[in-house]
Amino acid sequence: MIINYSAVKAKLPVIVGIILLLICILLIVPLRSVSLSDSSKIARISAELSAEHLSEKIGASAEVVRNYSYVISHFVASDIVPVEKKREFLLEQVKEMHLREKNRINFRLSFEPNALDGVDGQFVNKTGGNSNGHFAVRFADGKLFEPTDDCYDADFYKTPKTTKLETFTEPFRENVNGENTLMVCFATPILVNDTFLGIVGTDYYMDELENLVEDKRMIGRSKFITDKGIVVLHSEAERIGKIDDKFGIPEIREKMAEGKIFDGFYKSEGHEVYRVHIPVDMGENSNPWFYVVEVPAKKIYADAQKTIIFVVIIFALIFTSLYFFIKTILQNRELKDLHRVKDKLFSVVAHDLRGPMATLVSILNLATNNNNNVEKQIKLLKKISGRVEDTFNLLDNLLRWAKSQMQGMNPTPAYFDVYDSSCAVTKHLQSIAEDKHIILKNSIAKRQAYADKDLFSVVLRNLAMNALKYTPSGGSITLGSEIQDDMLVISVKDTGTGMSEEVQKNLFNLHETNSRRGTNDEKGTGLGLVLCSDLVKANNGKIWFDSKEGEGSTFYFSVLMKA
Repeated sequence: MIINYSAVKAKLPVIVGIILLLICILLIVPLRSVSLSDSSKIARISAELSAEHLSEKIGASAEVVRNYSYVISHFVASDIVPVEKKREFLLEQVKEMHLREKNRINFRLSFEPNALDGVDGQFVNKTGGNSNGHFAVRFADGKLFEPTDDCYDADFYKTPKTTKLETFTEPFRENVNGENTLMVCFATPILVNDTFLGIVGTDYYMDELENLVEDKRMIGRSKFITDKGIVVLHSEAERIGKIDDKFGIPEIREKMAEGKIFDGFYKSEGHEVYRVHIPVDMGENSNPWFYVVEVPAKKIYADAQKTIIFVVIIFALIFTSLYFFIKTILQNRELKDLHRVKDKLFSVVAHDLRGPMATLVSILNLATNNNNNVEKQIKLLKKISGRVEDTFNLLDNLLRWAKSQMQGMNPTPAYFDVYDSSCAVTKHLQSIAEDKHIILKNSIAKRQAYADKDLFSVVLRNLAMNALKYTPSGGSITLGSEIQDDMLVISVKDTGTGMSEEVQKNLFNLHETNSRRGTNDEKGTGLGLVLCSDLVKANNGKIWFDSKEGEGSTFYFSVLMKA
């Protein structure tokens, strides 16, 4: 087989470059997915930690309210404090709770009319009561506010009264120390024997939790929104109290209604963002609110791009090293093949060409010394002609083989008539066949083939010469042709000595083949069949044979019939 290492070496950068490009293309999708996944995980973990902190902070305050509700329920139902002292006692307790929280949480305590002692009428126009007999007090900013009727229409009172469950209200704004402050109220019912008496509640100043949306370690922008999409916390103050700008996306509303963690890439207002939604439990009677982290998609894509570039650089370094490694191997093999070609050339020149040339010189000397014997001169001239032709064929094979090994083959295919080419081959071989008393018959049909005509003739000549060499006197050689599919198969059949199985195994292997003597002690180089194999493959064909020792051989090779 011909391996043109120079050609392979020349194309090696292109081959390695194409492989690297293909690998990079194949890696871009999974690398991008992995990189996006990693960046998304970081954003998600940050969101989960902040949401957990928020939930703990809200939950801790809610637990305080739950405890007070439990204590007050037992206090109302018990006789520990006389009825006429219960209002005053409760006022002191609420004030103490408020002060304990350093005035940063408002406390509300509201009862149903006459629920506390049944005689609320006596407290008309007094602190802690009103003309309707209600007991509804609120501590805010360290002050006790007179009760008003409007609290009984608020969600923080009506919802626990209806459901007997704790609840968080929708955010609302209230003037605190001259500032319009956003608040949410958590209220839990006061129940005695499953009878609703009132509520204990706390108003949360949401600005206390602003640090959760302004955390410098946070990737992207964070906010806290209600289940209705109202923004409670946001790094941009003007957005607080408004509907979240992406709450209008149906998918987001549907997933928020499910109350589970979800994330994804969303496009809104011309910008693509990655959003993480972490539900925050807001009490028994409230749907979860959501802590949301938004990371600009371009930031995540940029991180993914950095990962891809890094991996591509690594692969480029690996393939550069691989390129030089393969190049070194090819150079070494090329040098070995050149040495092999050189050794074979010297071997042929020293042994196979030297013998025929020496014989030719001897015959020429005999012809020169027999000037007067015309008959002997004619015989000697025939021998000279045969020897010259043998030597020419030997030299032609040698040069073709050496050229193919060093430069490769560049066939020039064209349409030609195989019969005409075969006739030209048999014409030159007819005299050799006659000298050995061998019948050389050309039965190749007139057909067009598409191949390199010169290479075709060299293959046919070598196979026919080989057949003549190993066919004894009285034998026959037949050249034939047949069509198989879209190929034209040429055959050279002889009635010669055939080949043993050992010879057949190494027939086309230059390193293993040893040239055998012909029936008339003809010598060869062992190059003929090796050259035929290379030439046939260069012509896009195949070569094979059938042989049995003592019964002759048939060699076949195929050529294309159409381009």
